[in-house]
Amino acid sequence: MFYNSSFVARTTNSPSRKKVRKNSTLNLLSCLLLTSLFTSEVTQAASLKTVPVPLPTNLADFVKDKALAIQLGKALFWDTQVGSYGQQACASCHFHAGVDSRSNDNTIHPGANGIVDTALPLDAADFPFSRINDDIVGSQGIPASEFIGLIHGDAVDVCTPAFPNGDALQKTGRQSPGMIMAIYNRVNFWDGRAKTVFNGVNPAGAGTGAKIWINDGTALVQQTVSIQPASLASQTVGPPLSSVEMSCAGRIFSDLGRKMLNNDVLPLAQQYVAADDSALGALSKWPDKGLSTTYKDLIRMAFHDKLTSDDLLPSGSGYTQIEENFSLFWGLAVMLYGSTLIPDDSRFDQFSEGRVTLTAREQRGLNIFNNKGRCSKCHTGSTFTAASIVDGNLERPFTNNGVRPTAEDGGRQPENKGKFKVPSIRNAELTGPYFHTGGFLTLRQIVDFYNRGGDFNNAAKDSQIRPLGLSEVEKNALVAFMLTLTDDRVRCEKGPFDHPSIDVSNGPSITQVGKDGRTADQCLKPFLNANPFTP
Repeated sequence: MFYNSSFVARTTNSPSRKKVRKNSTLNLLSCLLLTSLFTSEVTQAASLKTVPVPLPTNLADFVKDKALAIQLGKALFWDTQVGSYGQQACASCHFHAGVDSRSNDNTIHPGANGIVDTALPLDAADFPFSRINDDIVGSQGIPASEFIGLIHGDAVDVCTPAFPNGDALQKTGRQSPGMIMAIYNRVNFWDGRAKTVFNGVNPAGAGTGAKIWINDGTALVQQTVSIQPASLASQTVGPPLSSVEMSCAGRIFSDLGRKMLNNDVLPLAQQYVAADDSALGALSKWPDKGLSTTYKDLIRMAFHDKLTSDDLLPSGSGYTQIEENFSLFWGLAVMLYGSTLIPDDSRFDQFSEGRVTLTAREQRGLNIFNNKGRCSKCHTGSTFTAASIVDGNLERPFTNNGVRPTAEDGGRQPENKGKFKVPSIRNAELTGPYFHTGGFLTLRQIVDFYNRGGDFNNAAKDSQIRPLGLSEVEKNALVAFMLTLTDDRVRCEKGPFDHPSIDVSNGPSITQVGKDGRTADQCLKPFLNANPFTP
């Protein structure tokens, strides 16, 4: 209820809010009823600065130093040593404004028909994908292999078969969703399988039997934990063990814990960290690679002692407590790093705060967004997504928008009705290609798609997806408004959006950047450098 109550306080233009102001003697039951109703309303967007970042209410039971946990999370997220073949980080698929901007031959997943129908490599002429093209612009993972073990001091796992060349990289069957602002999502992944409750072990939430190990003062004992809201933590523990994305099949988190904590693998040992990195600068070994600490030391400084011993588990598994609890540390630390990535200084935010004005075309686009364009029915509130746990809309956090036939991908389960999480459109200028299919290149192509009412009618398609009758002028005004939602700190990778260097497999070699960001000529561009207004 805490988040719903915060929502009431922020919804200053809501008629129900005015009623609350007029009668301060409303009893608690009435307040709770009003609160529950607000969560299904469409809310007027304001500056993102007005929206609290949702963090677990029991976070302090596990984390003793939040700042150090953020440092740990940022290092883990960007460290390419995490992947089984020593070259794959979480950031390998989220390096460009939180998404993957690779466009080479290895990016295309063949879709439901098993055949690549797209002319490769990708270029602007391929977009939007035709109705008969079921290809997916996915992300490149690792070669298919089985986990055997570790070699001390080596970031490359022992797997079979031994790693082939990059042409054998697997591809994900969905476009990588943006990780900036993911802290706000009630559930994560396109299909919502990363639950609101983090169980400390996996994405599946409560009721799975997952347990961590705690020292109760006399011995190590297993304990079920319920940490919420923490869907981002649930999400972050998925990819490191995915046999497509980052891991040889069969590797468990205890193996990854042993590799990163007890195998002489030093943080970011293959990467440069700017001396003025907004989170890691104090630990940077610049001009050398890596950090001047260990992951074990960071964990012990960030998390409570009852979780972090080197004692062997009484289960006889051969793992230590700190190794076995690595999923807990990983999930909460990366979540806390994600909680700093709040793009709340776009021109729209500045406009909402009365600091700048929008052009006449942008103002017209805002009006279309909220009215004729019906965009705000799904992209609600200041987070611009109904999937937000803070100012979302419980009526449609997931939608079937008719982008592809439901039979190709059922989306959220167990519904299996082709519904996918509504993404935020903040920074959408930089996060193409769009939808879970990656089949659209520009914001104008997205507007055209919705203007025609989607591409595939079906019984599950959302009622709001219907022909809009927008003129060319109105379409471009809508694009112009959406461009006001780009935070230039994201565009130019200024703190907190700065990061270590990273060599992306079959992708760019990206230099480190510090808190002051990049020069204008080096700032991020839209996917394939496309003009957002191009149909």
